[in-house]
Amino acid sequence: MNEPLDVAMDTAGIARITINRPKRANSFDPPLATSMFEALDWLANDSKLRVLVLLGAGRSFCAGLDLKSLPATMAAPYDENYADALKFAKMLHRLHTMPVPTLAVVPGAAIGLGVGLVACCDIALASEVARFRFSEVRLGIIPAIISPYVIAAMGGRACQRYFLSAETFDATEAHRLGLVQMVASLEDLGDVAGKIVAELLTGKRDAQRATKLLMEHVRQSPLNDKLIEDTARRLAEIRATEQARNAVEEALKR
Repeated sequence: MNEPLDVAMDTAGIARITINRPKRANSFDPPLATSMFEALDWLANDSKLRVLVLLGAGRSFCAGLDLKSLPATMAAPYDENYADALKFAKMLHRLHTMPVPTLAVVPGAAIGLGVGLVACCDIALASEVARFRFSEVRLGIIPAIISPYVIAAMGGRACQRYFLSAETFDATEAHRLGLVQMVASLEDLGDVAGKIVAELLTGKRDAQRATKLLMEHVRQSPLNDKLIEDTARRLAEIRATEQARNAVEEALKR
């Protein structure tokens, strides 16, 4: 496995990105953030891509920012400090806007930025032993760049508690709050992830891509005549595609 990031895609279009810094609990430093953004951008522009699975090597998913890299960033001039923060923010946005379904598989700890990665994915599967925490306030900083995605996933009220207290919460609580949609035993994690990917592959590629764009637009729009007309337009356009016509014909034959 390549360090610090292992990227692979099989002939079915299933891509796997594994954060591979187990000795640092898969924490991120600036070079890793650059590598992750580049990997995501490369995959997003590959027409063969169907599903992206995000993994962490070893017992942790991602322990957030590498604390060893923080002192230099904090001591840097503001412009350099801002550029570093923006690099991480753009990495998260690139994951959030991937054109295909994304699945985070969380075997163990997800802290700070690690929780942000989970929230950026469409689907999140955690093991029963996974633990989550927003540790930023204990370090004198704030969970700023992950907040758009985590608040959307967990809700503002839950984030008020966990952002401010930096408490650890378990997979059951993460599931209750909506951060993860499924919880499995550590032993079954791989099998459950495989079943989710298999289900995702039964969907039509163009329809899944259009669905992701639809969800993003609807989340940001008020419910008014403009949105109603926009959703009707999107449905009419996708129904007119060859892929949709063929899929309906196949369904009618069953």
